[in-house]
Amino acid sequence: MDTSGAACPVPILEIAKAIRRVPVGTVVELISTDRGLEADLPAWCEATGHTLLRLERRGASYVGWVRKAGEGPGHGP
Repeated sequence: MDTSGAACPVPILEIAKAIRRVPVGTVVELISTDRGLEADLPAWCEATGHTLLRLERRGASYVGWVRKAGEGPGHGP
């Protein structure tokens, strides 16, 4: 999903919505121009139990890949 141009908290809200719609184990790609994503995405993954596979900078964008964890307590937005 591409959230380029959107500021915090929109990228995290959008990945949270996307994660809820996909099966466990699915990898969701997030593209953002918000530099806060460097701190926000790892923190959100740690808080929710989803796995941050990679987060990299590509020019003015940040691209992160998150694998959806199993359902249960702590796996919400």
